[in-house]
Amino acid sequence: MRDSSRTLAADIVIGVVAGLVATKVTDWAQTALYSVTPAPVGEKEERVRPGPPAEIAAQDMANRLGVRLDEKARARAGNAVHYALGALWGPIYGRLRRNTRIGASGAAFVSGATMSLMIDEGLTPALGYSAPNRDYPVLTHVRGFAGHLVFGAVNAAVAEALYRLVDARDRRPVQRLWIEGDGFNRARGLRR
Repeated sequence: MRDSSRTLAADIVIGVVAGLVATKVTDWAQTALYSVTPAPVGEKEERVRPGPPAEIAAQDMANRLGVRLDEKARARAGNAVHYALGALWGPIYGRLRRNTRIGASGAAFVSGATMSLMIDEGLTPALGYSAPNRDYPVLTHVRGFAGHLVFGAVNAAVAEALYRLVDARDRRPVQRLWIEGDGFNRARGLRR
């Protein structure tokens, strides 16, 4: 297997695992953030929200495939959609680290923030899986953004730990290396 194929495969596998863990931790963070949300904000959210977006997405996919889902199957399918999104988004962190000069905290922020903006604020309402953004209180958007920053941070922490755990020195994201007499230069290849 070529080195670039190996690094891509490592980034994907590590990113999927990190994304799944980050999704679970983000769920806990969102629950904690929702518990301190003022009652009027929570009540307005529940009034405008058509249902859990992942369940609505799962139902939409099932409808397109001609599959009928009962309430229990819809909840399970929604959970699968939710975790699949986290698993698919997880590798973005590793690719940012490998292909840009962004450090760990920057890549964590970028991956979490873009997930919030592209998925929660963009695709979810555009596809009808949530009410239009303007219908929700501002605090709902802030809480969602904060929750996705948690996703980015946990995804980064797990990915970095896994890169080190498997001692993937030849697969670890590119770092700036000190080259004698040259100062810091971007590494041409992945080095220890």
